[in-house]
Amino acid sequence: MWIAPLPAGEGDRGEGRSLAHVLVFEPRVRGLGGEGATCYTAPAPTTHLQREAAVSIAIRPITPDEFEPFTKSMAIGFGSPVAKPQYAEGLLALCEYDRTLAAFDGAEIVGTAGIFSFGMTVPGGSLPTAGVTWITVRPTHRRRGVLSGMMRQQLGDVRDRGEPFAALWASESVIYGRYGYGLAADGVDLKIDRTRTQLASQPPACGQTRLIDRDEALKSYPAVYDRVRVEHPGMYTRSETWWQNHSLPERDSGGAFSQRFFALHEVDGEAQGYARYRIRGDNQNGAPNGTLAIQELMAATNEAYAGLWSYLFGVDLIAEIRAHLRRSDEPLLWMLADPRRLVRHPHDSLWLRIVDVVAALEGRSYAAEGRVVFQVEDEFCGWTAGTYELEAGPDGARCQTTTAEAELTLSVADLSAALLGGVRLSTLRHAGRVRGDDAAIRRADALFAWEPLPWCPEVF
Repeated sequence: MWIAPLPAGEGDRGEGRSLAHVLVFEPRVRGLGGEGATCYTAPAPTTHLQREAAVSIAIRPITPDEFEPFTKSMAIGFGSPVAKPQYAEGLLALCEYDRTLAAFDGAEIVGTAGIFSFGMTVPGGSLPTAGVTWITVRPTHRRRGVLSGMMRQQLGDVRDRGEPFAALWASESVIYGRYGYGLAADGVDLKIDRTRTQLASQPPACGQTRLIDRDEALKSYPAVYDRVRVEHPGMYTRSETWWQNHSLPERDSGGAFSQRFFALHEVDGEAQGYARYRIRGDNQNGAPNGTLAIQELMAATNEAYAGLWSYLFGVDLIAEIRAHLRRSDEPLLWMLADPRRLVRHPHDSLWLRIVDVVAALEGRSYAAEGRVVFQVEDEFCGWTAGTYELEAGPDGARCQTTTAEAELTLSVADLSAALLGGVRLSTLRHAGRVRGDDAAIRRADALFAWEPLPWCPEVF
């Protein structure tokens, strides 16, 4: 990527840009994303360091022999230890070299970015998705436009590949809104005293739970996961390589916790649910004081869901049970006789960034019939900005640009937040993020609402 000054008067031609812009030219390298180039305008560097970086930082995909320095730079950016060789093997197996980006200051890698390609469940369907990951900038190169340069090049690549949106987990929630990402799904961490896990009613006996090894888990878990995935917006496809190297890696350090346990719930020999967990043994004044940490629990039926929780609540020598990355609308709360004892810690999870408004809105289903005209504002990727008309219902949707007067105005980040049904447009309006009249807001709420709420149970 090279950056050059934009000729005077070229920055304000009806696209909402000031004169303080530059022309960015991105060449494509043969074998690393195709040939050709992308050209666009961007805000000009304003500080001395930014201007210096604009002419000294090159951004491009890495080659296989650059993977090791790439991961070392990533570790520096995250402030974490460099991955040991046995764990780096898993990263290497998942790496899509043509979807990586590295920012080079001379020969040194000072910024990293990557994408995992997968499908993500949206209301009523699934869409190809760019799973953004490995985003770092070395502390020596902060505030020089390195991250903005990588983000802009990456989102352009996402659009060119025909993916309607990008998705990520944010290491810091304040970072990505400026690039058009919106909070599309919440998660919740749970913990409960084992002595307070009595259920309000005893579920009917249905099936049995048994412990299995990793090899059997790799064979039986994916089918259960896929049955759950298609019902929950925000969940993404897992390839065999993904299961082997990310979800159920052969080497998985648990720190002070025990080896992994793999539980499988079956009915008449057919897998209906699973849970994987670890235990940390402890005692207090001679009494068992262990902790059971649930890494993932998936159930394809309500009976399997109740059966798995009943099994986990019955594990001996445990004082507290914890579950990470659970649903914001977790049914367990309503199963307990004393729901107050379930401690819930909500957190942001999945962030989305629409790069093709038409494809994103036409690619999901809608529970109600309706029409709404809305204006999208996008200061970072101007190609999504404009006024759109959405006519949708249970039988399909049509979205197109229009010259009609907008009933609602919102940023691309807020449209992205609402895409999976995780937040209502009326809530965003109350927060001062959406402008529009009451009738249009009610129609939009009815259109975008979906059950169940979005859920992303795994960091990527």
